[in-house]
Amino acid sequence: MKIAFIGGRTFRHPDGIATFMYNLATELTKMGHEPIVYCESNHNGEEWVNGFKVVHQKSYKSVALNKILLGFKATCKSLFLEKKVNVFHYNTWPPSLLSARLPWLLGRVSILQGHGLEWKRTKYSHKQQKILKLMEKITAHWNCNLTMCSQEQTDFFRNEYGLNCRTITGAVNFPRIQQRSNILERFGIRENNYILFMGRLVQDKNPDYLIKGFISSNFKEKQLVLCGDNPQSPDYVLYLRELASDCPNVVFTGSVFDADKDTIFRSAWAYCLPSTLEGLPISLLEAMSYGKICIASDIKANKEALGESGIWVRPENAEDITTQLENLYEHYEKFVWQKEANQKRCAEFFSWKNKATEYVSFVNDIKKKKYSKHKW
Repeated sequence: MKIAFIGGRTFRHPDGIATFMYNLATELTKMGHEPIVYCESNHNGEEWVNGFKVVHQKSYKSVALNKILLGFKATCKSLFLEKKVNVFHYNTWPPSLLSARLPWLLGRVSILQGHGLEWKRTKYSHKQQKILKLMEKITAHWNCNLTMCSQEQTDFFRNEYGLNCRTITGAVNFPRIQQRSNILERFGIRENNYILFMGRLVQDKNPDYLIKGFISSNFKEKQLVLCGDNPQSPDYVLYLRELASDCPNVVFTGSVFDADKDTIFRSAWAYCLPSTLEGLPISLLEAMSYGKICIASDIKANKEALGESGIWVRPENAEDITTQLENLYEHYEKFVWQKEANQKRCAEFFSWKNKATEYVSFVNDIKKKKYSKHKW
């Protein structure tokens, strides 16, 4: 199959959708398929990565229209310039809004994948949330084939819109040989002595509550290391740095990749993700694959990832984070079992090889008319 993945940022951006596309495309290439990945970028161009084509599309200035226009541009290019693209995969509804029916009209497979309930994000006003939810509903009925990255979203679409979706979650690549990096030395980070946060520094992931909760805890020599950035909201990043300005034990590294990322995960004492909203958090799965004890907000997506493991806090609650950090400081031995449990759960449920197989099976079911969004 030749598959166009449309929607998502460049791979050099700490973004769940970009990570999903990169890894799924890599596994599909190993299986003999031909993915083409379209990325929102700061330039136009093409490159080959892991045996598949990556097409960079420069962003448009209009925030409201950017993803819609990029989706339309990528669709037209795949339909009329690329040869024999027979599957069009849209990540989230904006890239599909003007485009998803075009492949369908020409006899191609068109798929919409949900990566979270966007209208729930706290950065939007009540009016904006209502508009986003309406657009989600319209595109859910407009698109022919639906897949979601978590069971929570699949259940929501079934209960709210009466639509059948196939759940295909994100996954992880299991760590192998340790990659060499001096990132700990560069930032003055002490090995096996820090709580790690990995991801975009955005309001929904609540790094501000994590900073407040950590500073209020009896952390002694422990550090809090935040790996990530948010160029779209520099004021929020500045706010986070100001929150931690009087605490040298809080370290900001910016976005990390490759050997730096491997070293940061391997050397962490524990991992924390106190989000209000997630699709299925790949950074949490990555921490699990490294055998880390995980503190996470008690939202459905995090529970779907961790299963019976995990140390739970309420979202947007610094006091809960303080309490559970101190519990971990004082009773670490009670939670050691979670290290192996987390690794085993990842191996059983969250490998990219398995997800690629599930994806191909889903596409084949669509072609054979074994799947319908209106039938269970």
